Amino acid sequence: MTRPAGVSVSLVRLRTRDGVWLDGVIAEPRRRRRRTALIWVHGLGSAFSSGQPLIRELSTRLNAAGIAYFKFNNRGHDVVAGRGKHLAGAAFERFGQSVEDIRAMIAFAVKCGYGRVILAGHSTGANKVLHYAARTRDRRVIGLVLLGPVSDIAGEMKRIRGRELRRRVALAERIARRDPEALVPRAWGFWSARRYLSLYRPGEAEDVFPYYRPHARWAALRGVRVPVAAIVGSRDEYLDRRPAELIRAFERNVTRARSLAGIVIPRARHGFQGRERALGQAMLRFIRSRCL
Repeated sequence: MTRPAGVSVSLVRLRTRDGVWLDGVIAEPRRRRRRTALIWVHGLGSAFSSGQPLIRELSTRLNAAGIAYFKFNNRGHDVVAGRGKHLAGAAFERFGQSVEDIRAMIAFAVKCGYGRVILAGHSTGANKVLHYAARTRDRRVIGLVLLGPVSDIAGEMKRIRGRELRRRVALAERIARRDPEALVPRAWGFWSARRYLSLYRPGEAEDVFPYYRPHARWAALRGVRVPVAAIVGSRDEYLDRRPAELIRAFERNVTRARSLAGIVIPRARHGFQGRERALGQAMLRFIRSRCL
């Protein structure tokens, strides 16, 4: 990755309270006028080094505005991670432990001199940052950016239909009763039974965007008070409905957040590839107008 002018870029490593090491990259502005950092939480099976065009775009744009950019692995990076008996990665991670990852990221940012943090989560990372904010009510968090906040359950029902997904969930429950770490059938993807249920069983802690259920509680979204941006690509391949309908579902279920910005990035897919500039502009507008 090239180093933008006027930006200090470093590779870093931090350790969570329960002993997990997380690698990452930070880009800090020369002048820390705002004492504010954006922490990017990557999606399912991704890693801190992925999406370098977007890293370059966001770090340059944010640093020019006096805001630091932090991006770390979480314990769900890659398909399988960890050592020995302690397997993690997308296939084996436990969603609730993401709280420890994000807590460590924020503590690191504060140690670097940034007392105010904006959490930006992409895809499964969006589930994680919303869950963290609702559960901890961490006062250091001044805003949430939810990028590609698509329900895994809705996306999978779109792909294989609801009846088949319910059959698979029932079988995964039987496997998990014998051994939660046992793998589900390979045709379903590389998942432990426990991870499969976390992703695809309605009502799990990970199910924070339940727009596919008409009378769902949306407990996590209703539990946050800080400004929220929900950003989705107009061509998101995992959506089962129009982007505007997704935004309306968020609008109906924001009850305590100071504000909600529903943003659709034209011509963008789930990963926003090729639309990095438009995404960066939208994120900075939200941060300047709602968070600072």
